[in-house]
Amino acid sequence: MKTLMSTLLVAAALAGSAATAWAADAYPSKPVRVIVPVTAGGGVDTLARLMAQHLRTELGGEPFIVENKPGAGGNIGLDLLAKSAPDGYTLAVVPNTMTINHTLMAKLPFDTIKSFAPIGQIATSTSIIGSRAGLPPKTLQELVAYAKSRPGTLTFAGCDTGSILHLSGEMFKQQAGVDITHVPYKGCADSIPNVLGGQVDLIFITLSNVANYIPQGRVQAYAVASSKRSRFAPDIPTAAELGYPGVAVDIWYGMLAPAGTPADIVAKLNKALNTVLAKPDVQASMATAYLEPAGGTAEQFGSLIKADIDRYGAVIKKAGIKID
Repeated sequence: MKTLMSTLLVAAALAGSAATAWAADAYPSKPVRVIVPVTAGGGVDTLARLMAQHLRTELGGEPFIVENKPGAGGNIGLDLLAKSAPDGYTLAVVPNTMTINHTLMAKLPFDTIKSFAPIGQIATSTSIIGSRAGLPPKTLQELVAYAKSRPGTLTFAGCDTGSILHLSGEMFKQQAGVDITHVPYKGCADSIPNVLGGQVDLIFITLSNVANYIPQGRVQAYAVASSKRSRFAPDIPTAAELGYPGVAVDIWYGMLAPAGTPADIVAKLNKALNTVLAKPDVQASMATAYLEPAGGTAEQFGSLIKADIDRYGAVIKKAGIKID
């Protein structure tokens, strides 16, 4: 009797494994929904649509349909993903705002780590430390000395409060030991004109937003506030090269699935994503938005999410940043 029972259990396990493998082989067999937790038309949305187009081709022709679900700093879309069936038919393309919100927002309807299955990192975007034209310092070292000689007088824009670019400014303050004042805006588009007009001294901003103003002399670029130089502005050194290794904000975008999504489906999506990111036409499309392809394993992306939660959480707590 025991032998029969053991045989049946082994058979059941084998059947379950075969069913899982078959499901992954057949995936996708119907349209896949791709949630974008921000409004249509922006960088995240454009990137998501580019990935959706090419994943459809790479994975057999079933459409990947982008749905914009903005609101609450991206949390509405992420909550929808967290509550979706973990079958691979609901995914999301997200910015790394999620790693900031984990600490910044007191109550989230999901767990940033436990509610999602990382698929892969898609792209990175470079941020810079810049200033209005006419500000006397010409190098980052001169800027630090200038700020220290005038504590509390220099102002900086970092888009909206609690954004990754605001944190970039706070990292600089903490690393350089300077007292500069954050001027909050509703978004990057609101902050740039005031820097160009000279109403705000400094700006922490993505390179894509000011790339045209730097050669015109309307914005001074002191350093790249990311971990490596940008191929789009290779002559601008990183803050780390100039003595401030803690000022390294890598703005990234990635793909998630709900927690519990079968590992075989996660692996299939990750492989397809990496294949798409290696295509020259995809890289050329991304370059028009100053985006650099990332890629890598699902495990590497998961580790990055956890590391950023810890790193940005420490900056938020030290700076006392709060959102009501």
